[in-house]
Amino acid sequence: MEDNTKSSNRQQVILIVLLAVVAIIGIYLAYVNRSLKNDLKNYEMLKGELEEEKTEIMGNLKDLSLSYDSLMTNNDSINEELIVQKSKVERLIAEAKNNKWTIYKLRKEAETLRGIMKGYVRTIDSLNTANIELQAENIQVRSQLDEQKGINQELSKTNEDLAGKVKIGGRLIALDMIAYAQRIKNNGVHRETRRASKAQKIKVCFTLSANEIAKSGNKALYVRILTPTGQVLAERSDQSHMFNFEGTTGLYSIKKMVKYENQELDVCMYFDISGSVTAGEYMVKSYADEMEIGNATFTLK
Repeated sequence: MEDNTKSSNRQQVILIVLLAVVAIIGIYLAYVNRSLKNDLKNYEMLKGELEEEKTEIMGNLKDLSLSYDSLMTNNDSINEELIVQKSKVERLIAEAKNNKWTIYKLRKEAETLRGIMKGYVRTIDSLNTANIELQAENIQVRSQLDEQKGINQELSKTNEDLAGKVKIGGRLIALDMIAYAQRIKNNGVHRETRRASKAQKIKVCFTLSANEIAKSGNKALYVRILTPTGQVLAERSDQSHMFNFEGTTGLYSIKKMVKYENQELDVCMYFDISGSVTAGEYMVKSYADEMEIGNATFTLK
């Protein structure tokens, strides 16, 4: 009888301990659940604030892109640089839409681009108010553009963490690629033209992207210029102007050898027009390592 009583007492103690443990666990789980709900609420608030800030920055970038249109002048050299800078703004907008940038990096890059635009505003104002001869004015513009380009390069180096490196295998990319026709004035100066009857050259420029894992050294770059009817402009149509790309073989318009050292490299290539060209939209494609790396279009009237 005494043994049964002791056994019953032990069972009651064990039951009380288990109930206490369950109660403690329940209290703990309730605390954790409340903490998680608070964290989730804070996260949603922070997410909303970041989305609002991103929307504001995106709006500022779109305004910045439109501002470049209003800065267009009669100076072809400045217009070329403005087109390049505007394309950087548009590329930043596209990458931001794809969430390739953090808010901090997006804000810093937007501030950098706006600072560059202010530099161009000062340059254009200076040119508009200057009362000097055309030759001296051209020298001044080139000097200012060279200085601005140097500032851009320094900003690019000091803000490498904002640049966003493209590392898709060893493939290179032709950044900010532009193409347009040129006429040659009597004094030898090259000017952009949109008229087919005056086109004497086609200029193609881009920046070869940095890629740490791409093969460095001497590299052949090719450009194909397609007419509105789809034909390739080429000096000759024999085997000497054929190259391999994208698993096929075809004519190239321009070929250039460069020394690539895994860093960004500015490249410009020229095609001499012999005879006449037709009006319409021209497609220009660039290639390296048998792969297409960029494209651009221009229209002749």
